[in-house]
Amino acid sequence: MNDPLHLSGVELRQHKDPEYPAESAEFKPYAHQQDLRDLFVNEDSFLAVNDSPTGGGKTMSWISPIIESGDHTLIIYPTNALIHDQEKNIERELASQFPSHSADTEILTITADSLRTEHAKAYPNANSNGERLHRLLSQNVWNGDGQVIVLTNPDIFVMMRRHLYGRSGDSGARIRALDEFDTIVVDEFHRAERKEQNTLLFLLDEMYDLPEYQCALSRIILLSATPTERLEQRFEQAMSASYTRITGLRESNEQQAYSETPTDGWSAVMPPVDLDIRSAPTFKTVDKLLDADWEETFDFAVRPGRTVFILDGLHEVEQVYQQLNAELDESEVIRIDGLHRGDLQAKLEDFDVLVSNSAVEVGIDFDVDRLVFSAHNRSSFLQRLGRLRTKSECQQARCYVPPVVADALMDKRCDTRISRAELTGTLSEAYHDPRDPASFDWRYSAAEAYHHIQRRARNANSEVATQIREKGWERITQHYGSEEKHINRSDIERYVDIINERVDQTLRWYRGDSISVLVYDQRTDAENPVKTYNLFYLLRYGDVEFLSNDEFKQVVPDEHNDDIEQAEPYVVGYCTYNGTIDTDDEGYGRDVALEAGTDIYAWLRSDDGQHRRTRSPEIVSGLSVDLDVTDGSKRITSIEHLREGLAQENILCYAIKETTREAKNYYDLGAFFFLTKLKVADEMMSIAIGTDALYLHCAVQEEHESINLEQFGMDI
Repeated sequence: MNDPLHLSGVELRQHKDPEYPAESAEFKPYAHQQDLRDLFVNEDSFLAVNDSPTGGGKTMSWISPIIESGDHTLIIYPTNALIHDQEKNIERELASQFPSHSADTEILTITADSLRTEHAKAYPNANSNGERLHRLLSQNVWNGDGQVIVLTNPDIFVMMRRHLYGRSGDSGARIRALDEFDTIVVDEFHRAERKEQNTLLFLLDEMYDLPEYQCALSRIILLSATPTERLEQRFEQAMSASYTRITGLRESNEQQAYSETPTDGWSAVMPPVDLDIRSAPTFKTVDKLLDADWEETFDFAVRPGRTVFILDGLHEVEQVYQQLNAELDESEVIRIDGLHRGDLQAKLEDFDVLVSNSAVEVGIDFDVDRLVFSAHNRSSFLQRLGRLRTKSECQQARCYVPPVVADALMDKRCDTRISRAELTGTLSEAYHDPRDPASFDWRYSAAEAYHHIQRRARNANSEVATQIREKGWERITQHYGSEEKHINRSDIERYVDIINERVDQTLRWYRGDSISVLVYDQRTDAENPVKTYNLFYLLRYGDVEFLSNDEFKQVVPDEHNDDIEQAEPYVVGYCTYNGTIDTDDEGYGRDVALEAGTDIYAWLRSDDGQHRRTRSPEIVSGLSVDLDVTDGSKRITSIEHLREGLAQENILCYAIKETTREAKNYYDLGAFFFLTKLKVADEMMSIAIGTDALYLHCAVQEEHESINLEQFGMDI
């Protein structure tokens, strides 16, 4: 075992505050909770960022002033799993800290699933999710007697704001009740990628800037990790609301490190950690865990208490779970991931060893005694390490990170403990994020905003339409221009001209698009057996059989007909799922590649000699899939059903002539950037799909532009 990196714990000062609105006499707020409440009391409008540490009571920081104000509030969570977990957390906080208000406070959870299940029962005559959403919010926000707190995800918020939720006879109808929310809170804002951050900030700023008679929004709260310099500049210079970083309001020290036990009058929110640093390529942690490090892995897992493994790849979760489950006869070993979430609460109450992926990074409260995790970027590292927060004494953890990150962390090892702030700074310098290209702002987010403004203007009279466009141009330049890249109306119109309809369709959604299959999970322990899942994982590792649409409907029980109908427009195929296949000694399953159709073949074979500079993401059809299968037991005999659906699909993509390995090395994309092999006649190239196609295009263009600058002798 290497000498560990000694991390300090984090503690926050507690305050006696008889004016704080929590009703429990024992509750002692932290400074950030007091200061956000003071902002509500003293300021009519603001943009606030609360970057207090994980486990430091960020949820309570907004609940208290919200309940005190009685205002309608919309809370945006990054995942549906976090929505359901936080719904229970908020209900507990209301019952324990605000019992006199809980009866008058309505909590509504809005996801695609809740709209077609519980809310469908409440509005049986509604013909679509959009119509149910109209009726639900109208009844509770406009016509209800009490305060309403809505919990939803970014996709639904964006669809509401962009008028993408239709109803009978009015496909572009506004969800007008959205304009009634005085406060919008965005949780885990730092987890959003650049496109997603741009989308949320632009739409929130637009809502805030509307006259009060059109939109009530006056307070925007982002719960986040420490904002980057780029985001701080955006908050200060682009957003209309005045910006306040809550943890920066006091000159006195309200947060500090501790080494052994918390200071009297302070409360530990993160424990000291002895962190064992290991090097492993992304998606290859399993090779170390189950081979070279197996004895240590086994010893870690069998110690008294609860051990958690959080890995990057779904297949890694499968392999580690299977081996630990087979070897640990006396322990309760469980797994939680996108395909294995059944009976979640029971699993979390009873486990000795938990093996998971990003499904347990945030929300989902459970005790942890020891932690093993991999991390492909800074955010995943800090989120996963942050699972160690239920104790105040020193905890044990082991991380598997890319070699360059491991080297940077090992250089920090010393006899004393280092602070979490120093750790965060080291990670920021060591990790590179290929989904954060600076040119994405003006190359794509500006065009996304342009299309949104044009759609708004089309639905207004001529005078209002002119105002929408003029204000929209101004907002676009504020958000997406910079000292390095000044943009004006002609720039934006030129960028928009090269973006065709499908690219626009991808941009208007929050997350963009991907290639998904509708799965019927036939295992007896499957919860929610009908779900969409990523095509490429299923092809590589799934024990699957593809079916036609009609065959799929015959196999799946009738009770899931609504699920099928909702998903049909968004999938390329249908399959049954019975777990995973056996892999080879290296952990590989089937080798998957896409085969180019006529569109891509002509695109890549053009001899202009400047394909990197001149090509843009395109909509193509005619793609097929190729599987290299050496073991007959792994063969998918029903692959033709998938090929038929895939060939008819119009897919946004960006193809390049390099192999996936060459492209990732040349453009510094990292292992977690999803490139797929592309067969073009007898050559192997690369292709990126959906929003990844846009990120890859930016990376290629930025590389080309930097080379040109070097040729002119400019220092870049």
